[in-house]
Amino acid sequence: MFQIRIRTKDFDFLKTFNSGLFYFFYEDDPVRKVYFDNRPVELIFRQEGGNLIIDSADDLKSAEIEILNRRISYCFGLHEDLRDFYALCKKDKVLRNYLPRIEKTRIVSAFSDFEALVGAIVSQNNSYRNYRKQMRRVYRKANFLRANYREKQLEELHIGYKISYIMELVRNFEKLNIKDIKGIGNYSINLYNIFQKRDYDSFYIDCLTEKIMREKYNINKDFEEMSKELWREYRGLAEAYLQRFFEQK
Repeated sequence: MFQIRIRTKDFDFLKTFNSGLFYFFYEDDPVRKVYFDNRPVELIFRQEGGNLIIDSADDLKSAEIEILNRRISYCFGLHEDLRDFYALCKKDKVLRNYLPRIEKTRIVSAFSDFEALVGAIVSQNNSYRNYRKQMRRVYRKANFLRANYREKQLEELHIGYKISYIMELVRNFEKLNIKDIKGIGNYSINLYNIFQKRDYDSFYIDCLTEKIMREKYNINKDFEEMSKELWREYRGLAEAYLQRFFEQK
């Protein structure tokens, strides 16, 4: 049994969790099973004042707990200073209306790079709502331990052609640059860069992004260049928030 307490600033865990801006949680409650040395560890998240608290009934060594502490801090963006992004939102004709919902929230990265790439594949040609349902099935069936991934198991998850892409990822994850993995194109790479590497200067073009830029910003072409003009080095982060607010309608 152990507990991790992480001091936070400009962060509201419950607000972040309810925002849906995460690739980390797959259940309706803020719990998550992760793997250390191929064994499951269940984590329960909550916040007390300025502390993010993670409880577990499992046992880990002190060195493993420290690794977990660092990983969660990274996944939750707890060391990011978003004051410049907030200032940009105040000047943006659309984002300024959502600023009260944006402040003190973070996008939450996947626990592992493998998990993030599975998510990038599952998200292709998918709505966010359907993506969440499919990822919950993947999480419950195989979590993100590669040893659990077998083609027969994946067939039970109803993800169609993406099975072959995920199996390609399983076989080649440690061998190839992600650009060389079947099913990982520019869209998936940019999604991965934003949500997993927290590179907010990355940007992806999809139907929803185009719809937002047309309907909310009166932009009908040159979406990539216009994203730089609108949101500069925060364009991927702005896109993440805008897509979530737009999809919730």
